[in-house]
Amino acid sequence: MLRSEHLLYRITTPDVKPRLIAPDAPFLLDLAGELAAIYQSAAEGNMTRQELEELTGALIRGSCDVKIAAGLNKLLLDRTEFTAAQSADYPALRRKSFLASGKMLNSGITDPEKLRTCAALDDLYGDLPDFEKIAAFEAVSPEKLLHRYNLAQAQGLLFFAKSMTVTIRNAAPGELRKLLKTVKFFRLLAHFTIPAKNQLQMEISGPFSLFDATSKYALQLANLLPAIALLPKWELKAQVKIKNRELTLKLSHKNGLVSHYRQLASYIPEEIRLFHKLFNAKQDTWQIVGDTPFIDAGNQEVIFPDLSFHSTAGELIHAELFHRWHAGQLERRLTLLAENPDLPLILGIDRSLVKSEEEFEKLFESRPHIRRRCWLFRDFPGVATVVNLLKRLFPEND
Repeated sequence: MLRSEHLLYRITTPDVKPRLIAPDAPFLLDLAGELAAIYQSAAEGNMTRQELEELTGALIRGSCDVKIAAGLNKLLLDRTEFTAAQSADYPALRRKSFLASGKMLNSGITDPEKLRTCAALDDLYGDLPDFEKIAAFEAVSPEKLLHRYNLAQAQGLLFFAKSMTVTIRNAAPGELRKLLKTVKFFRLLAHFTIPAKNQLQMEISGPFSLFDATSKYALQLANLLPAIALLPKWELKAQVKIKNRELTLKLSHKNGLVSHYRQLASYIPEEIRLFHKLFNAKQDTWQIVGDTPFIDAGNQEVIFPDLSFHSTAGELIHAELFHRWHAGQLERRLTLLAENPDLPLILGIDRSLVKSEEEFEKLFESRPHIRRRCWLFRDFPGVATVVNLLKRLFPEND
């Protein structure tokens, strides 16, 4: 990702537009190629971070556009891994080495090589960032790096979003499912509607609309853009706050943004994979449905659940999970569940949304009939809790 100092944009009130570069411009391809070559050479030569920065710094300063060069360098740095410090007491090693070399100087030994050998200078600064060595570098072609730069410019502006609306047209059902799984994977606060045939609209809250806005949520929102960019036809409109100004960011497939994601894959966190495995091992009455379907909630609204379960008796029920940023959406879903008792939906609520068991019970004071279809969890639901809830709801299936 790019930092704020790397962002280039133009404000023409009330809009803000990222400054996108031409990925086929010869001088930019040369610049990207030279920077990538430095990183490749540094990785092969096992250079330190300091040595790498000296090489890239000289190239950046000599570039005709220092800010673009610095941004490209940041993206390459993100593709670089450095060795972690060994478990050694470096301050103690430095003290011991300096004392030993000091004694040599006092005794009249001034040979630089002998002093260097005594001080073991190459091994004394492993705990300092400048002396970390390059462990690996993920190579990238100049053209792909320039495309990544353009996407990163747009992603950087989404860090300041208050809200974002994405309209998707003529996408295949499989593409939509994978995209919405990505939304769930990033735990974004999203509302889905179908305003017209062959059209899906996502309204997603941005970090600046949250009471406890965090950089983690902003990063997750920005990481959704490459998944959107893989779709054939899409439009994005975001309300962003930059330099205390309320502005509108508009993007679409016409901007030519190229995703660095290989494909619109189904982002399945390890916690969900583990849940599937344990759930299937714990009982044999229910099975987890692989492709979770959409649920029609009426008024053009659709629900995309996190988990779906199918029983051997033919029952089908879905589970939707609400995490720390989903407080406002939770109340709307509880109301929907109360007004539609036949909706095949159960709700898992993260304990970060309620301060105590008493506060959890207060959610159902005016709608006690849906209490049995909701449960609390921390971070991710336990298999035993979900299995027991299904048994209570459908005792005839046991």
